[in-house]
Amino acid sequence: MSFCAAPADAAVAATSLSAPAATSLPAATAAPTAVDRPLVCAINHQQDRERDERTTVVVIQPFGYINERTGRAIWVPAGYVTDFASIPRVGRWLIPPFGRHAIAAVVHDWLYSIGEPGRRGEADDIFRDALQELGVGIVRRNIMHGAVTAFGAGGYDRAAATWATQFMDWRTGDVSPPPAPREAFFGDGDPGVIERIKSQAPANCGP
Repeated sequence: MSFCAAPADAAVAATSLSAPAATSLPAATAAPTAVDRPLVCAINHQQDRERDERTTVVVIQPFGYINERTGRAIWVPAGYVTDFASIPRVGRWLIPPFGRHAIAAVVHDWLYSIGEPGRRGEADDIFRDALQELGVGIVRRNIMHGAVTAFGAGGYDRAAATWATQFMDWRTGDVSPPPAPREAFFGDGDPGVIERIKSQAPANCGP
C-alpha cells in the first residue's frame, strides 16, 4: 500500500517563516512550536539502514522550524535521514527514540549534520528551546540537553566527513546526493538553496 500525504500549501512553501512577536510567558507555560508544516517521515525497517542499532527515518517533505528566542529559521530538506534520538548512547537508557521530543530531535540532528564551525553550543541551545516549546518536562529536557552538550562533540566534528551519507531515497534505501554543499546551510543559509528546499515536492508517493 502506498502512502501519500497532501502536498504543502503552495503559498506556505513559497514564503519564509516569520519570527513571532516576543512575548513573556510564565516559566511553566510552553510556547507554541513554530513549524511550517507537519513533519512527515518514512520509517526504514531494514536492519542495514540502522544507525548505532537505532531505526532511522527519512524526512519526505521539507520541514521548517523557527526558534522563538533567536528568530532563526531552520529548514530540513526532504531525503534527510535521522534516528529521532539526537542524544549520545550514554543517555539512551532514559529517552525513547520517539516521543514529544521528535521535532526537536530532527532539528538538532540536522544542525549537527551541518556541523557549522563554532556553532555547536547554539545548536544545543536551540534543541533545549524546542524541547521546552514542545512541552518536554524540565528534568528530561535538562538530561537531553546535558547529554548532547557533554557527549555530542564527536558527531558534530564528523559533519564534513559524513555529509555525503546523510540523505537517502526512502523507496530503495540508496544514498542520495546532498541538495547542496554543507556550507550552503551555514548561518541563515544560502537564500537560493533555502528557497529550493522550501519548494521541494513531497517525495512520499509511489509504490
